[in-house]
Amino acid sequence: MTELHRHHAAPPAHPTNPLDFDFDELLDLDVLTQFTLKRQRAYTADEAVFQSMLATFQKHYRSQVITGDGSRSAARRSRRMERHIKALITMAVKSGQRMESLRTSVTSHEALINALPAQREAKALRRSGRRAAVVQMTTKSLHKSATSFAPAPQDGTAAIGQDTATRAPAARGITDLWDQQQRRGA
Repeated sequence: MTELHRHHAAPPAHPTNPLDFDFDELLDLDVLTQFTLKRQRAYTADEAVFQSMLATFQKHYRSQVITGDGSRSAARRSRRMERHIKALITMAVKSGQRMESLRTSVTSHEALINALPAQREAKALRRSGRRAAVVQMTTKSLHKSATSFAPAPQDGTAAIGQDTATRAPAARGITDLWDQQQRRGA
């Protein structure tokens, strides 16, 4: 096989080196589920190994009694060694739990991503409804303002939308508006 052919050879189906693993495959939820289950089984097996290792170390170190020891001296010395193995057990248990939380987090993230377009569409509809309401209120307000500031008809009839009893006297200029405000006490 030439150098060129060796360079383009297909990678092995199951890489022996974990760093050769294609982690892009884990973006598929089914593949991720299988991966996390496999890792959880491995962590559970590690925990069992560490438990038996702890039992062996405890048996050996707690039985090392030296002359002049108190009743719990061997156990105290043994605990200094045991804490490292107990840390490994805790790490294995937590790693298995973290694998499960990774899977559930990815699942909830994908559900969020799938629901996001519908949520954005509903939000856009709400916004457009609010905009239409603002336009409608602004139009109504401008209509009211226009009718109240409109000059009174010469024939004595009321302006559009007002009866003659509630209509304010017509303002002819800025000074008339000022005078009306002064009379009202505003």
